[in-house]
Amino acid sequence: MEYRFLYPLLPIGFMYAAVSINSLVSTLPRGLDTGKKSSKDSMGAKTKRWRLWSVRNIIAYLLVTNVPASLYLNLVHQRGVVDVMAYLRSEAQNHLVEDIGFLMPCHSTPYYSHLHQPIPMWFLSCEPPLEKSALATHYWEANDFELDPVGFMHRIFNSKDSDALDVVDQRYQPGQTRRKPSHLVMYERMADRIHSELVLLGYSECARFFNTHFSGDSRRKGDVVVYRRPLTATK
Repeated sequence: MEYRFLYPLLPIGFMYAAVSINSLVSTLPRGLDTGKKSSKDSMGAKTKRWRLWSVRNIIAYLLVTNVPASLYLNLVHQRGVVDVMAYLRSEAQNHLVEDIGFLMPCHSTPYYSHLHQPIPMWFLSCEPPLEKSALATHYWEANDFELDPVGFMHRIFNSKDSDALDVVDQRYQPGQTRRKPSHLVMYERMADRIHSELVLLGYSECARFFNTHFSGDSRRKGDVVVYRRPLTATK
């Protein structure tokens, strides 16, 4: 699910929340009226005290429910996809990376905005078709890989043309044969499925980053794992 498409609705939600809180604060509780006549000053004092008590409790409730969640979601949940880019940036600065491939659902990690290095990279494509009529026959590279990851890797990596491709020429078409990158990034769930194939291709695990305790997408379960193979040239 693309949660980013819900973000434009947040300001509207904030407005409704503000109106609701204001209405709650300005409403007297039923138990406040005892049936006895009270002076306006007494009623005003009770109303003021109740409003102050309500505001304090609302603020406390919002802090207790939102601050821990905010800290967890910003500092712990799905942090692996960011940490891995910091690691790759450090490796690239030390000339230990030639190119990077992401065997993950598309747009799982940040891209050049975090790498800050002129390193060729690619990820599994998931572009929708331009025409609705082509939806049934459209090729989804990310889905193809998920259904048959080993067969997919055989097609794009095990060809005799794969190693002959130049590291600079990285403008691949979906499903096209491509050069085996120096680094491959994937989720732990997928790494377990294709580990043997990765070893046959000359890759070995070089880094692992905690990502999340839970995920609503089965494809994104587990740590973020990085595999690498020996560099083809010394920079």
